[in-house]
Amino acid sequence: MSTKDINTLIKLTRKLGESVCDAGTYEEHKSKFFVMKWIYRGNEFSHKFPGTNKTSTPNHQYSQMRKNLRANGLGPSDEFTKDLISSEEHQKLLKELWLHLGTDDEGETPYGGDVGN
Repeated sequence: MSTKDINTLIKLTRKLGESVCDAGTYEEHKSKFFVMKWIYRGNEFSHKFPGTNKTSTPNHQYSQMRKNLRANGLGPSDEFTKDLISSEEHQKLLKELWLHLGTDDEGETPYGGDVGN
């Protein structure tokens, strides 16, 4: 994993956030860190990416992103998520993000083996 992977993660998260957020709640801030946040169905999603001078392992970023998504009901696409996200476009964006994130220690990500295929 590399800076390219983090940049891809940022792009995918931005696309999802802008698409699913409650109207007018999407924000990005750059300071020491690059922070992306929005409100989704009344719950705040927030993720802190490393700033240009900071380093963070992609594995740590991916782990934190998985936790943040799950905490807001945006886990891997399954029956529960489909009930929450009615738009096929939103489901597609969420699945694309989870495909990029791959598997984790919790073993809840069904897409890990499909990445790059």
